[in-house]
Amino acid sequence: MTKNSNYTWKLGMFVILGLALFMIIIYFIGNNKNLFTSTFELKSQFKNVSGLKEGNNVRFSGINVGTVKEIEFLSDSAVMVKIIVKEEVQQYIKTDAIASIGSDGLMGDKVLTISPGSSSNKMVKDKGTIRSMTTVDMEDLMKGLNKSVENAQIITEQLSEFSTKINKGKGALNKVLTDEEFADGLDKTMQNLKTSSDEFVAFTTKMNDKNGTLSRLMTNPNYANSVEKTLDNLEKTSNEFEVFSKRLNNDKGILSKLVGNERLATSLDSSLINIEKASKNIIEIEEAAKNNFLLRGYFKKKEKALEKKNAAMSGN
Repeated sequence: MTKNSNYTWKLGMFVILGLALFMIIIYFIGNNKNLFTSTFELKSQFKNVSGLKEGNNVRFSGINVGTVKEIEFLSDSAVMVKIIVKEEVQQYIKTDAIASIGSDGLMGDKVLTISPGSSSNKMVKDKGTIRSMTTVDMEDLMKGLNKSVENAQIITEQLSEFSTKINKGKGALNKVLTDEEFADGLDKTMQNLKTSSDEFVAFTTKMNDKNGTLSRLMTNPNYANSVEKTLDNLEKTSNEFEVFSKRLNNDKGILSKLVGNERLATSLDSSLINIEKASKNIIEIEEAAKNNFLLRGYFKKKEKALEKKNAAMSGN
């Protein structure tokens, strides 16, 4: 009898403890899933939920205020997420609130975060829709980080190779650091560059001088027009000279014959020589005629008339 009583008492205690533990578990699960509190429903549309699942937490100002109720496809580029939120925070969520998907820690579960919106807007209603915002996914962030690490590794290798070449005495930089002649040449080059820069500054200063020719050409319309006319006249002269040279090269012109025909040039040269001889003979004949007593009076009259004419011109 005593043994049966002990067995019954132990069984009863075990059942009571089991029921109590079961009730505690149900309470925590229900409290976490908002089974024992008043709630309302919200919706938000995303292009990509980034691994969000039904049952994940919904956070508002860093506090868990609900859970993800349902995720359904609207199209190949749109996903509707329905969430259950505690009714006590409804008054703080406005119509311009924004939903975004983040992570609970670096590698934790996905959570849906709600930003409250501006206080001037109205409170959201049950089964209302709020806007969504796409955030940087942790996977994409890790890919970018891996790429940055690879680039950093490449840069490190290049720097190592660069320093090795410098230490081995290769490259222009090593010459600059160790070769005095190369360094002196580089210094002279920089000095020449400075001199050229100073000369350019002086040139621009002179150009800005209003009395300078270039400044007048750039700023004075009359001077510029005068130079333009001069250039036009020079162009016309060049064109006329071109026409003249073409005519000169033409075999039909007399000048072309004088230049290109040797026989005509020789004949013209002989004619000029004969004319010169004839003029000398005429002068000699005239001198002889002056000494002839028959013509002496004629020449004297001619000389007197010439003297009178010269005297009259001098008097005027």
